[in-house]
Amino acid sequence: MRWLIFGGIVGMFQPIVDDIDHYWLQKLYQGLFGLLFGAVCAVVFTLAENTLNVLRVKWKSWLLVIGTWLAVKLVFVGIMTAAGGPLAR
Repeated sequence: MRWLIFGGIVGMFQPIVDDIDHYWLQKLYQGLFGLLFGAVCAVVFTLAENTLNVLRVKWKSWLLVIGTWLAVKLVFVGIMTAAGGPLAR
């Protein structure tokens, strides 16, 4: 649940760079994309935590949080770039 909240909030605070006439539609898409990002992070983190940190050592959990965020972000940026998204310009 924390990953979904994090993804949704961070997604909503992304800047709008063009087409200000559709501001709220773009905000909706950003929020939904953030929720998708959060859901993927939640799945990846849960699998990593249950596999690599069974004893729930605090520093390993934080390392997995940072690693999960970075890995999922790189995958999302790679997909957006390959698909010709806004980062490909």
